[in-house]
Formats: sequence, C-alpha cells, structure tokens
Amino acid sequence: MNREKFSHKEEALMALAQGDWKRALEAYRSHCKEEPRDLRSRLKVAELLERLGRRREALKTYREVAEAYVEEGFLLQAISIFKIMLRIDPSLREASERLAELCRTREKGEKLPQALTSVSLFSELSPLEVQSLLPEVVAISFPKGAQVCRQGEPGDSLWILCRGEIAIVRELAKGHERTIGHLREGDIFGELGFFTDGKRHATLRTTTECEVLEISRQGLERVIQKHPRVQRALEHLFQRRVLDTFLALSPLFSSLRPEEREEVLGRFQPLHVPQGTYVFRKGDPSLALYMVRSGEVELSVRKGDGTTVILEIARSGNFFGEIALLLKRPCLSDAKAIQPSELLELRKEDFSSCLDRFPGLRLAVQEMSAMRLHRMKAALSQEAIERAREVMV
Repeated sequence: MNREKFSHKEEALMALAQGDWKRALEAYRSHCKEEPRDLRSRLKVAELLERLGRRREALKTYREVAEAYVEEGFLLQAISIFKIMLRIDPSLREASERLAELCRTREKGEKLPQALTSVSLFSELSPLEVQSLLPEVVAISFPKGAQVCRQGEPGDSLWILCRGEIAIVRELAKGHERTIGHLREGDIFGELGFFTDGKRHATLRTTTECEVLEISRQGLERVIQKHPRVQRALEHLFQRRVLDTFLALSPLFSSLRPEEREEVLGRFQPLHVPQGTYVFRKGDPSLALYMVRSGEVELSVRKGDGTTVILEIARSGNFFGEIALLLKRPCLSDAKAIQPSELLELRKEDFSSCLDRFPGLRLAVQEMSAMRLHRMKAALSQEAIERAREVMV
C-alpha cells in the first residue's frame, strides 16, 4: 500500500494537530534545515522547545530568530521575541540589553523597514522614552481561532499586532455577527475603548497564529510620570485614530476631506467635567460646540409645570451645543455631566471660522440643528397632548 509523501512542514502541522510535540519539533527542524529563511517555522521550533521544557535550547533559538528578524528589518517582531525571552527568564540580561540597543537605533540615524517609528504611538518618542516604555510591554501569543477580546467587555490597554492577522467582528442583534475588517502586522488596536469608555467595541479573533504586544493604562501612566511628553504622543494618537474617525462618521463633519478634518481637529481643546457639573444651563451664552470623548452628558429642558424632559444622552463621539451657536442665541437646554466626562470643545470663534471656510459644514450643521429643534418641540408639546387626552371620551 502506497503512503502519500508529505513535506516536513506538512508533517509538523499534522503532528501539532495530534498534540505530538516531539514529532512536530523534529519535523519543523527538518523543514528549517531546508528553508532557513522561514522565520515563522524557526519561531515554532523555539515555541515547541519551550513547551517541552527545554528552556535553554528555547532561549537560544528565540535569540537566533530575533536577530534574524532584526537583520531583515522587522523590529516589532524582534522586540516581541525578546519580551518572550524575558517572560521565560526575567533575569536574562542579554535580552534586556538588546532591547535597549534596538531603541537606540534611532539615535544612529539608521532606518529599518519595520522600525518602531512606523508605529504611530512610538513615532514621536525619543529613544529614551521608547526604552522606558518597553518594560511595561507584555508579549502575548494567540493560536489560530483564539478570541483576543469580546465586544462589550472591559478594556483598558493598547495592543500592537507583531505577527499574524486578526479579524474584527461586530456582534449584531439576535446573536448574529459581521466581520468588518482585519488587523495586520504593525497595527495598533484597542484605542477606541482605551481613549473613551474603557470597553471593547468589537470582538477580535485570530485568523492565524499571532504575537501581540499589550501596554496597560497603568504601565503608560508610570512612564508618563517619568516622561510627561509621552502624554502628548498619546493625545496625538487619540486625535489621529479616534477623533478623526468620530468626525469622519459624524453627520456634522462627514462632508470634510481628510486634510480639512485635520484642520478642524487642531482647533478642539480638552475639557474635564466632573460628575454632576453643568457644561451649560438654559439661557447661558453659547460659547462652544462640544464633543464627548468619554463619559455621558444629559441634555434636558424644563417644562412649564417644573418637570424635566430629557432630550438626549450624549456619549462618546456625540456632539452637542451647535444649535445656539448657529442661531447666535443663548443655550436652549441644560447640559449636565451624569458621569465624570472628558469633552473636547470647539470654541465659538473657531466654530464660526470653520463654518466660513467649509460651506458643506455649515449646511450639515443647519440640517442637524433643524432636526434637533424639531425633537425638542415635539418633547415640549407632549404636555399639551396629554392634557387633550384627558378631556377625550
């Protein structure tokens, strides 16, 4: 009976599927002798050695693969592997020193195709700042088909995908799902929840084996205490990745071209509003257009009988305050933070300047203001409707 001949890599994959780590290791080693430039297979050799408890051999192989990635210009992958080595042996001085050396690459003016400067979070940082950040980074491995996070669960960290591919899945009504995109090597993800409401806004599943670097909020805060400029890099990341997305999807700003949105973005100023504090009261002068970065703001009006009508709860990405600005009138409602809230404000003079520069924005603001005024009038007229019902037979 003839046996079908498989390649060494196919044999390795079959052995892995059967849980036979020793046979998989030997098959991968045979494959790597034939294909020494297949760095992912060489990395698999290191992982299997670690799984089999052969730590010294695993560390040696990890180091060889990391240096091969450096030579080919894939710095993120190399850093991820050095972090794995430090997870295995935190006292491994050579891995710590090599990480520090890789960060100093920028000081020498060298350019690597996949250098840290290609990652937006790191692109504005000095080598010393990047070096201080690396101890706070955790390397995590995910098998194919693993769930990295689930939509709606708490999330207070940033991730960088070093190797592999991840599907972005939105959970819909009645248990349905829809894949809306994919993350690839070098992508940062998790920024929406990190910068806004602390929740994951999509389910992420690996479509291949993946290596991910995770940076927690606590870790970043420790770095910011030593290097305050890192805070500015985070704000720029928020502006580029989150705020620009909010503007692009907003009915107010969706008509603007990317370079026009960038100009508008530069005019927004941060505003912290404690819980229970009013952003403005009805009758106050209209001073700004507001966007909710995180938290919640309740917009309400008081009826003639003293009861309060809630018009809207503004959440992350929502805008409010434009009606009074457009009509050049005092504020038409109360706006109260019902959670500790971080807002961005576009002040009156900047708002007027943007309307003059971008005619499409003026039209969008007029349309949205008309819709909100209609809803406000409908809410206030409900009292009259209820009185009419009382006398109807």
